[in-house]
Amino acid sequence: MEDKKLEVIRIAISLFAEKGYNYTSVEEIAKESGMAKGSFYKYFQSKEDLLLQTVEIISNQIEKGITKIYSKQYPSDHEKLVDFISMTIETMLSNQVHLLMAMIFDPPLIKNKEIANNIERSKIKLNIWFKDFLLDLCSSKAEEYVWDLTSLLQGHMFQYFHMCRYYESGVEPKKLAEFLATVLDIVIEGLAERKPESVFTFELLNADMQFQSQSPRLKGQKIQHLLRDMEYTVKSLKIDLEEQEEYLKTIALLRDENNQKKSQTFLLKALINYLQEVPEIREDCESLKTLLDIK
Repeated sequence: MEDKKLEVIRIAISLFAEKGYNYTSVEEIAKESGMAKGSFYKYFQSKEDLLLQTVEIISNQIEKGITKIYSKQYPSDHEKLVDFISMTIETMLSNQVHLLMAMIFDPPLIKNKEIANNIERSKIKLNIWFKDFLLDLCSSKAEEYVWDLTSLLQGHMFQYFHMCRYYESGVEPKKLAEFLATVLDIVIEGLAERKPESVFTFELLNADMQFQSQSPRLKGQKIQHLLRDMEYTVKSLKIDLEEQEEYLKTIALLRDENNQKKSQTFLLKALINYLQEVPEIREDCESLKTLLDIK
């Protein structure tokens, strides 16, 4: 069912880009998706609800991506930034955000206030996550410019999407991510040296606190700390060395699998369940399942 929903979303976005949101009917979306109009409503309450679910899917994918990045260790901040930008670009391209940009974020299109507010909340979350990530990288150099840098990075990404769509050329996410990360490195160094007045001299979003508990940065850091604590605990256990080595290898496999771009949930679950045999780390295993959204 989830695959079919994603297929309907992709078809709808293509129709919106071709005909315009207001001129695309539910009947047309259903027809192009190979289903009756009534079947559309099994997946979405309305055309606006389809937009909302699209934004939520993108938001969830980026949240998982950031969480994964923060659960890994990188040789340098630059490589971490490249991974972050690359992940964001790949998520946006796979969900055809370059086709949606001019439509989703135009408030007059969304007549249902509840749906409009939910979309706005998703936008705020994404902005905060971008800001938190950049703040973590440049806090010692350009903290006061974090919102300027957030706007700059997002603006560059969207401009590339616009240009690629206009000239009908593709975007190589890794190449673009490396370029944008290098530009951002140079900008941060320049801001730290020249210290111009920030454009955003006020706190743009007062909603930061309500999203702190949902922060993918904090979730990723917790995952990294849990895995490290589990290793320390296992190393301190007075058990057979061969058995101890087996548990340590399992933790290493768990870390490696979680670091994969598309980690396998069933494998993560199997590894964690095996580690739960150790009473001393059972509680950590349960916390790990919660953070990785494993039932």
